[in-house]
Amino acid sequence: MPKNSSSEEKIYRFVCKNPGNCTYTISKRLKMSGGRVRNALTRLKEKGLVKFKFERRNPRIRKLSYPTKMWNLIPKALRKDLRKMMKK
Repeated sequence: MPKNSSSEEKIYRFVCKNPGNCTYTISKRLKMSGGRVRNALTRLKEKGLVKFKFERRNPRIRKLSYPTKMWNLIPKALRKDLRKMMKK
């Protein structure tokens, strides 16, 4: 297993337990560098496990991280079959 996957796993678990945090907060709480957290979050987004929401309260824009809902991770064909089964 590549070295980066352990940091991805740590960060993904953190985001699942603490949704809505920015990269800075995640890096400080996990005691990792900001670049390492940003790269891991980017890879998690490419895999479809994390989504971002942008917040602007002042001139600075914050990129908040949220886990993707479990239902959206299931393939569409399987979701369709599950919906049919639930209606019965």
